[in-house]
Amino acid sequence: MEQVSAAESDNWTMKVEDNATIIEYHGDISPEEGEAIVEEWQPLISEGEVDTHVLHLDADDHFDDETFGTIEQAGTLGLQHGVDRWAIVAGKTKTMAIASKLPDDIETYETDDLDDGLDWASH
Repeated sequence: MEQVSAAESDNWTMKVEDNATIIEYHGDISPEEGEAIVEEWQPLISEGEVDTHVLHLDADDHFDDETFGTIEQAGTLGLQHGVDRWAIVAGKTKTMAIASKLPDDIETYETDDLDDGLDWASH
């Protein structure tokens, strides 16, 4: 995959490769930081070339109502920009919880293997 754009912090990385945005969380994220990430994500999906999102959670953070609200917001925003496929890479309980918060019009793929999620995203 060709990398087009990237951003990062101590707890996450965000990049665009081909038709997909990829956000990897490798540290606990506060609800405020989650909202800031969604704001940084919006310009990446606004060009119309992205239709898939890969969300990789490699952190043990607990999801509260604010976090789930941010996920719902991201799903709705994604749909408004044509991002209607999400690969969710995390433990089974988290993938199921995240998928349940996304709009019904989003196709989801749940896995605990990043390479598997990236492969799905590329097709």
